[in-house]
Amino acid sequence: MFAAYFDCPGGPENLYMKEVMKPHPGEGEVLVKVSASALNRADLLQRRGKYPPPEGASAILGLEAAGTVAVLGAGCSGRWQEGDAVMALLSGGGQAQYVAVPEGLLMPIPKEMTFLQAAAIPEAWLTAFQLLHFVGKVQEGERVLIHAGASGVGMAAIQLVRLAKAVPIVTAGTQE
Repeated sequence: MFAAYFDCPGGPENLYMKEVMKPHPGEGEVLVKVSASALNRADLLQRRGKYPPPEGASAILGLEAAGTVAVLGAGCSGRWQEGDAVMALLSGGGQAQYVAVPEGLLMPIPKEMTFLQAAAIPEAWLTAFQLLHFVGKVQEGERVLIHAGASGVGMAAIQLVRLAKAVPIVTAGTQE
């Protein structure tokens, strides 16, 4: 299979397509045929050598992807079937033709959503949701300060705050 790869840290000019071994799903994992992968800040930092992948994670970039279930590994619960449209939050490996994912990290793609749209959901939206609801416990009528409102997490947070019937107060800017 092919994957986006880089041999030494640096800019986008260091990226190239490399033929690598296709992963095999382990116990409780699902092999996903990737249709789309998002690009986020962690990927950019990793490519520049400033954000190492977690221990045991793939060196291939890509913390989120969307595609179809290709193969179920041993011990899967039966929730997924080959051909199911899924999106996933990953520890790496999403910018490749296939990625092995623990089945608990897969989410179904809503029927009205494309693979391109779904690939951009997991990292930003789950981060924003976790911070607003599990950490901040946002309540109706509250005001929520969101920094970097033009970022992926920021834009997701603005919409989630509105869904919670709270009021987003947003900052955005550049060095200039």
